[in-house]
Amino acid sequence: MSAADLAYEQLKTNIIEWVYAPSAPLREEHLSKDLQISRTPLRQALYRLELEGFVVKQPNGRMLVAPITLQEAREVFQVREMLESLVAREAAENMTEEHIYRLEDVVELMHRAVKTNRSDEIVKHGEHFHQILHTLSTNETNKRFLQQLQNKIDRYRRIGGYKNPGYSLQTPLDEHEKILQLLKAKRTGMEIEEAMRAHIRRSLVTIEETIEPYVNEMGN
Repeated sequence: MSAADLAYEQLKTNIIEWVYAPSAPLREEHLSKDLQISRTPLRQALYRLELEGFVVKQPNGRMLVAPITLQEAREVFQVREMLESLVAREAAENMTEEHIYRLEDVVELMHRAVKTNRSDEIVKHGEHFHQILHTLSTNETNKRFLQQLQNKIDRYRRIGGYKNPGYSLQTPLDEHEKILQLLKAKRTGMEIEEAMRAHIRRSLVTIEETIEPYVNEMGN
């Protein structure tokens, strides 16, 4: 990978993982020092992130981390619900014993994260659960759209787990376990699709509950 590619990946990860808060300034002199690269590849990386909506250029030319908004969260998760529900239906049709074992391993890791109160681990194991289901989809167009949206999903998904002090780790565990049990019981694709929709709708509710006070706090 080139220096610009490496800078792009690191900056994007830092934005998604909330190392860089929404609306935080991105100063080239600091980033260049932190990433140990020159200004040229850094600017190339920032330009790519600007095109993808993770970075915003101000009229004075300075860069900021893109803010989070309730409207964008709703738009992202409404589209996610449609795409993921199709994945869930296909997963029900294409599930194998090997995939069941892999999903069981992930759910067990989620159980451990709940016991140790690790919200960051719950979020990441939940992502892994969904990624396994994605491998069962044969609809390449659906998977491509989902992949294009994935980084936005990941950024908003973390606000509930990282910034909501009342976030219940048991809730996402129960929802993923329900989907797993439906898959193991070989229930209809429609039932599994509805369980997935319910999970994503609840995720959006958690984000909505978290995002308004967070945005107000940032505004102050």
